[in-house]
Amino acid sequence: MNFDAPFIDRLREQDPKALKEWYIETFPILMAQAARFFPQESEQIIAVHNTQLKALKHLDRFSPGTIMEAWLATILRHELIDLYRRQKRWHLRILDAQFEASFEPDFTIELDQQKELQMVENVLALLPKTTRFVFSLCVYEQMKPKEIAEHLQMNIGTVRWHLKSARQTLKKNWTHE
Repeated sequence: MNFDAPFIDRLREQDPKALKEWYIETFPILMAQAARFFPQESEQIIAVHNTQLKALKHLDRFSPGTIMEAWLATILRHELIDLYRRQKRWHLRILDAQFEASFEPDFTIELDQQKELQMVENVLALLPKTTRFVFSLCVYEQMKPKEIAEHLQMNIGTVRWHLKSARQTLKKNWTHE
């Protein structure tokens, strides 16, 4: 979908048709991202709806012609960090993949990717919650330790310790079959 200036103006004016199109277009993308961090669908929906409300409230900060999904992902990430600060608990969901048995004689790369994703998820499950969260911000959100420390209001040395601990655990427990 093209989020050009006329469409953004229609969103600002609260045009029902534009709002519905925008909601339908952005909701699945945000839900996929929220699923990484929340185990329950209700928590995912709350985070996504809060993100969408904040985006509509601050629509003047969006530059038409830029990527709406990236802007929304940033808002969602900040919403997740805010929830983390408020709750001081975190449940990380790497991927919510549905694994199905395949009886076809030829195997595709997708099956290998599913197996590998399951292995990664199993190894990450060994990490403590805070370490897993810090590691996920570094890996999946491409944040630097300094940015993570600022967002989580942690000492940068603590963030680096969590990253080092995560890497050591992953290295120690990673096996190739």
